[in-house]
Amino acid sequence: MSFDIKNYLDRRKEIVDRALREYLPPDEAETKLHQSIVYSIHPGGKRLRPVLCLAASELICGSHKNALPAACAIEMIHTYSIIHDDLPSMDDDDTRRGKPANHRVFGEAVATLAGDALLTDAFGLMTEKLLEEDVSPGLILRVISVVSKAAGSKGMVLGQAFDLEMDEGEHLLVNEISNTYLMKTAKMIEASVLSGAILAGAGEGELSRLKSYSEKIGIAFQIKDDILDVMGNDDTAQESRERTGAKKHTYVSVMGIQKSKAKVSELTSQAIAELENFPENPNPLREIAIWLREREE
Repeated sequence: MSFDIKNYLDRRKEIVDRALREYLPPDEAETKLHQSIVYSIHPGGKRLRPVLCLAASELICGSHKNALPAACAIEMIHTYSIIHDDLPSMDDDDTRRGKPANHRVFGEAVATLAGDALLTDAFGLMTEKLLEEDVSPGLILRVISVVSKAAGSKGMVLGQAFDLEMDEGEHLLVNEISNTYLMKTAKMIEASVLSGAILAGAGEGELSRLKSYSEKIGIAFQIKDDILDVMGNDDTAQESRERTGAKKHTYVSVMGIQKSKAKVSELTSQAIAELENFPENPNPLREIAIWLREREE
């Protein structure tokens, strides 16, 4: 029987959404700050990162129970990052997920504070809820270390700083772009997978393979985003950039669409190969990698 990835993603997303509604302020929050938080956290997007966290836990121990607080905390950190990314001082985007960006509704100051609150509260939520589940403090500290490094100045924030430097007038090598994608996107995907696996009791060899898996799908995910941003009838990067008015170098603008597609396929195959030696059924992680490669939005 084939694995129904759409059903899996939908069901895990429902689990994450339900937990976030339990953990975070209600939809009818009274303060402007909490309204701003709720506005961006719900209804949310794919919930890719928390779903990966749950899937990694299931791979190791067959359950995602202990991983759920970490999964929600990671989604909170992701939401903080997109609120801040949209600000005029960053990417200056007016819309997000088909509706006005947070700062367009609540103002730049409140949007900034909402992001700050989500980042800070994520670690409080993770600690409190995992302790309630009697998870070992040592495991909790290890997960906090993994997530904080991925989110901070050696991971996502550094990647965003690199991204700000990717202006059209500068010449960038493809490995520089790949490193930006590793920091900005793949590190939090890596933290998602490793957190779920750590909380499920994964060994060091398993964590090493899952680290490689998640880095590869993280970079592939960002390259695929580049492809979707410029996809049209023309396969040349220059024509794509002229059509979209892109101001920054991307993998596609340097390598072109066809080579970018090939790179996504290569990274996906390499990621799937990292799952071959797991004793348990790795279908969810395998199918997520394939789904990311094949997605059209």
